[in-house]
Amino acid sequence: MNLPSRPIHLLYVPTLACNLGCSYCYLGTQTTEAKLKEDSARAASTLRHALTALDEAGVLAFNVSLHGGEVTTLPAAVLDELFSLVRAHYLRHFDAITALGHKKLAPHIKTNLYKFAPLYDLFEHHKVSISASIDLPLKLHEEHRRTLGGKGWRDLACDNLRRLAAYPHAKKISATLAAEHLADIPALIDDIWYIHRELGFDMNQMNLMFAFPSALNTAARGNPLAPANEAAQRALYDALNAAFAGTELEEGLRRHWFDEFTPSYCTNAVNCGERFYLLQGDGNVYSCVRGQGLPEFHYGNVYTDPIDTILASGARKISAIHQQFGLADDCHNCGHLAQCHSGCAVVKFQRQQAKSYTCQLQKALYRDYPLRFPALAGNDQAAYARNYIARAHPALAINMPAPPPAPAALVLPSDLVEPKNGLRALIAGDPTLVELYRADAWQLEINGEYVALESQILRARSDCHTILPGDQISLHLCRDLLAVACPEPLRNTVYLQVLRDTPVVYGDEQRSKQAHLFTYQRFANCLSDSPLGEHWAMLDLAPLLALHAPLFQRGVRNNLLVTTGYLRDYHYQKQKMNAFYHVQAINLPFQNLEFHYLTDA
Repeated sequence: MNLPSRPIHLLYVPTLACNLGCSYCYLGTQTTEAKLKEDSARAASTLRHALTALDEAGVLAFNVSLHGGEVTTLPAAVLDELFSLVRAHYLRHFDAITALGHKKLAPHIKTNLYKFAPLYDLFEHHKVSISASIDLPLKLHEEHRRTLGGKGWRDLACDNLRRLAAYPHAKKISATLAAEHLADIPALIDDIWYIHRELGFDMNQMNLMFAFPSALNTAARGNPLAPANEAAQRALYDALNAAFAGTELEEGLRRHWFDEFTPSYCTNAVNCGERFYLLQGDGNVYSCVRGQGLPEFHYGNVYTDPIDTILASGARKISAIHQQFGLADDCHNCGHLAQCHSGCAVVKFQRQQAKSYTCQLQKALYRDYPLRFPALAGNDQAAYARNYIARAHPALAINMPAPPPAPAALVLPSDLVEPKNGLRALIAGDPTLVELYRADAWQLEINGEYVALESQILRARSDCHTILPGDQISLHLCRDLLAVACPEPLRNTVYLQVLRDTPVVYGDEQRSKQAHLFTYQRFANCLSDSPLGEHWAMLDLAPLLALHAPLFQRGVRNNLLVTTGYLRDYHYQKQKMNAFYHVQAINLPFQNLEFHYLTDA
């Protein structure tokens, strides 16, 4: 069974309704205009319809996360049904999701924690993974995360953080930071310690995000919180490193807190419209929570449009946004373009700028973790930039300078990888090569023990034998080999070559090769009878090796290769006639034995 042709990340927003009126909400008036009763009635059926449509289209939602608005404004019975749907989806696709490297079994929810206490048992029953949104410092949670009636609820938030600390399943905290949040970094640090030590929540499990301009928020509220500039982001990064390096929260600092700005996140995709989608309860599909409600990031509707059309629309619209704003000049030559891909398309649209709004922060991360985020340089960087621009900004590729000529390199024919041109296929298709490469036609006898000789370029392992002066060494071969590719067997020879592993460079190729020590031939009619039977012949090698003993060096391997004179000639003729054979049999392909000869033992 094959994996689905396309895995995707799916956010599901069953309702845009929210029980808070956060001053910086990017959804504008959508949260107050949502019709909760209508959303509740269709929440489960829309998700069920979408998952079925994805399955039928061969698309696997490997991650289904519930987002808002605020999901917990839905009745508990609706939440129970949604959680059951997600769990059943994960179980139905358990093998495929696991094969992709994911370990999804429990639903995941993004929540403001306002209704956490009454829903605790339901969450625990379904083992729901929870991401809780708060403001840091907590004094700004009180100021900007107020109820629809305008009341602050910091004390309740802290109580629910205590409950979350004791919650037995996966959980984390996320905090969105604007310029005002970074105006008092010491207070922010103090509250991280307060939540960790006083409320008992492990603050290693935290994600930080940065606010960006929102057209919908500006229209609804005038956008009261200014985004933090890049200098302020860097100041926070440096301050957190100074405060938490070497503490029990160093793991969070290094691994989780700034995870949104790493290549694993959607914000760093070449084209997020190929992988990330947000589905609303009314069936509408948008890019993500950042693009929710913006027509430029609306991909279609699962009730009226085929899945393939929606996916194609997403890729096309994201590509158009990136191309609309082009590529910043300094991105062209940046060694980290492969990690950043110039940033989030939605934020580019909201800011009307071409590059990531967290560029300097990302560069600090890449600098501090060079093995996780290696920088490309020189030709590698230029080549990646050309490939990236060709894909993401094709109009810019027209005016790009031609790449420098490639350095001299081995260029193999593209059809070398075709099965019919593989070495074993070439051998199987040529009866003479079958005989040349036979693994049952040569035996070397060492003191009464036999070693079958195989082609040195076909066998999977290499053994090395030790030979002493006075050892009995005999070569046995099938007599029928002497008639292969030879019209008069009497003219054929057993052809031996002995090489030593002391490399030399010679010939027009200037290749480094084993040094040749000697070549020896014995005519067919001068071979002895073999004890292996009438179909075998024998050659005593002990005197030959003893004669050349001064050439053997202690600790250096020697290589004995054996064939017949006519098979050797056929091998070289085949190399001339067939380039595929020549490339793969460029080293001597004959049966061999590697050995040490201990002359001073």
